[in-house]
Amino acid sequence: MGRALRSAFPVIEDHLRRLDKTLGYPLSGAMDGPPALLFPPMHSRTPTIFMEVTMALSLSVARALQRAGAAPGALAGRSMGEYSAAAFAGVFSEKDCFRMVRTVTSRGQEDCQATPSSLVTVYGLSRTQLRAVAAGMKKAGHLCDVVAFYDKPRLGVAGLRNASLPELKARLAPFRHKLSVSKESGAFHSTLFDRLAARARRYFGQIEFAAPAVPLYLNLDGRREAGPAEIKKKLASALNRPVLWQETIHNMLADGVRTFVELAPGAMLTEFVCALPPDAEVLRTDTPENFKRALRRLAAG
Repeated sequence: MGRALRSAFPVIEDHLRRLDKTLGYPLSGAMDGPPALLFPPMHSRTPTIFMEVTMALSLSVARALQRAGAAPGALAGRSMGEYSAAAFAGVFSEKDCFRMVRTVTSRGQEDCQATPSSLVTVYGLSRTQLRAVAAGMKKAGHLCDVVAFYDKPRLGVAGLRNASLPELKARLAPFRHKLSVSKESGAFHSTLFDRLAARARRYFGQIEFAAPAVPLYLNLDGRREAGPAEIKKKLASALNRPVLWQETIHNMLADGVRTFVELAPGAMLTEFVCALPPDAEVLRTDTPENFKRALRRLAAG
């Protein structure tokens, strides 16, 4: 993950190595490991580290931009990316950030082993159509929560028990669509993780939160949040509630944000999810070339 980027910019690799020392385990080495290391089998006792590895790379890219003189005017992250955004904003330490994420993923893995569940991405339906399918599923006794929807690509994400997947496929059959089941186990952000959200609230209570140094937008309601207690509450509550990422982008636009810098390894979280106005731009950092372009653009103001 991110090998070309890390090789081209040693400052990114340097921060990853510092993270390894801070955390006491080698996340940077796992980036080049086999897929089984990032996605262990469903019933394995080995905790998945995919989210930690992804966040370590994006946070290291953010630190590299910061070292080059690029200061953000606002921050946001999708789903678990909220934790690295909050850490970058100074809400809590990087060590606490990864402790929280590891706790959430390991506890979520326990719940998924007890009740196997998945996130399913559905392409081609409108928001109304997918909600109607989910409502029909629930009426028939199958939990199916729409946990995210992005209007521009007509893409929705639903959380459900694995045993209900055949029922969902049958109900989608009349529509022209494409379906993809996430490699990660667990219908995060659905009501199947009510227990996880409650446990997270208790665990987060042990972590010291501070006010963010720059405006921080959270997915629970898509709005800016500055209060440490509210940030703590919203991060935990988001674990069993829909991810309002598209709404987050709309609110940032309404507040005047026009230049978005999307941190590696992804390259689709911003303009992919909604139509941006003509005066807005998205800078990528997922390849050496894109990272260089982002640096030049940010240096130019």
